[in-house]
Amino acid sequence: MSRTAALTITLAVLIAGLSQGGHAIAAPPIALVVDRGDDIGQSFGTLFEAVSDDGQLVVGAGFPNAYNTRYRGDRHAIQFFVRPRSGSRPITATELPRPSDLCGAYLFLRDGVVYSTYGGLKAWNEASGQWDSATAKGGTEESMRLADGLLVFGDSTVSYNGRTILAPPAKGSYQLFFYANGLLCFYHVHRNDRPYRPYESEEDGYSQLYACPWTPAEPRVDLSQAITKRLPVVGETTFAWGQLADRIVTGSNIGGFYVLENNAWQMPLAPIIGKSFQLYSSLAMGDRLLMGQYPTGRLFQFDGNALQDLAGWPPVPPGVSASAREAQTTAIYGGELFAGVWPWGELWRHHPDVGDWKLERRMFEHPEITDRVVHPYEVENRGNPVGNLWGQRVTSLVSHGDSLFVSTSAKAPVEWEPEKFPFLAPELWKSYGKVYRLRMDGHLSAPAAWTGKSSRFEFRFAATGSNADSAVNLVLLQDGKELARTTCRGALASQLQAVRDWRDVRLGGGLFGRFPGPKLNIAPK
Repeated sequence: MSRTAALTITLAVLIAGLSQGGHAIAAPPIALVVDRGDDIGQSFGTLFEAVSDDGQLVVGAGFPNAYNTRYRGDRHAIQFFVRPRSGSRPITATELPRPSDLCGAYLFLRDGVVYSTYGGLKAWNEASGQWDSATAKGGTEESMRLADGLLVFGDSTVSYNGRTILAPPAKGSYQLFFYANGLLCFYHVHRNDRPYRPYESEEDGYSQLYACPWTPAEPRVDLSQAITKRLPVVGETTFAWGQLADRIVTGSNIGGFYVLENNAWQMPLAPIIGKSFQLYSSLAMGDRLLMGQYPTGRLFQFDGNALQDLAGWPPVPPGVSASAREAQTTAIYGGELFAGVWPWGELWRHHPDVGDWKLERRMFEHPEITDRVVHPYEVENRGNPVGNLWGQRVTSLVSHGDSLFVSTSAKAPVEWEPEKFPFLAPELWKSYGKVYRLRMDGHLSAPAAWTGKSSRFEFRFAATGSNADSAVNLVLLQDGKELARTTCRGALASQLQAVRDWRDVRLGGGLFGRFPGPKLNIAPK
């Protein structure tokens, strides 16, 4: 069976043998048997997508493949969504307590917990509605769940389950690790404490790309087996990695774009010293990789062959400068694309069916937008070393449960100094470092357990209360254990209650990219 083949699945097949826990069925459930294969850092992609029999809804599930500066998204977090094809779905926003008194917050998700890093590691406590001090394995270092273990990227070192698999180099440093498709990738940088310059010799300095074969079964990384590339500019490193099927990509901090394919590093785009071109995020969407760029503030598309600027993705809103814009964060939430853009703290939303971009909101209420300056508070901040310090970032877009957690920051998560920055007194500085919780109906996310074998995933729709209440629960289960649930109300619930069948069901292809595993089937009765 082709993993992306369209299948006709009848209501009888879908609901046979499935219990809705005593509740009325609002729409036919879907059950799949999934084997993701050995975990070697691959993107697990899409499990299924389908359309309701009346053509009003799209339903789907899969594992997002995202990397933001920073952090990398949780590869084992599964998303289950129902999306109205009309695009009409409101979002509510709730401000959460600040995780620290710094003017910036960065979040990451691991094993169903949302963490904040700067100002001390904190974990969001759903029950208390507060941030608790945390001692998660790996701390604030970048890390990723790999099979049933934890891969941690430290200062020029990498460990797996507490065992060092890569030690620091004798010269220079290892920077910005990324593990995908059985390869540990990183930059080896030796600047000799000097500015960027063309590469001349090993003694003068260098930047080199590495892709080292390694799996959890191996005790350590063997550098002699690495696929390497000497880069044109000394000092090149990166803000973002990405993966598209069997390709691994990275954009350097001075404009190089490198692709690993067929066991060799290619350079589709060469760096140019003094010219700004940086990639800050990557997100797999369908059969392409979207990468957030500076200074356009747009998404660039990599389809496996070329890197292409997507005009108007997202657009520049009226009233602000089109200069020095940066798409720092991207995410899929509720089956839609979201992007956070500097320097005016914009949160954009793109609907795949309607095809339009909508400025969902600014994450800051001050200052008033203007095109007379490039960054907020440029005039007020004159004389300070970092002129654009009070530009406004959307630093994190983290999907968890039924919500999208959004954090903000200044250019860096600094402490506010009243004597140096009086224009932010008494409370304006607190807009930097906030965390918001956004919610719209039709989204559910939870960490999937790693079993090392086939699992049964069930996606259920259970009506609650009377029809007048128009409430429907989305329920996500793995091997009979409930992972998460959420309640949809209003228009979306009514639409779900009207569904009698799903059509155009596609396994293994869709919004989250291609499923690479050895097994993906409709579950037996």
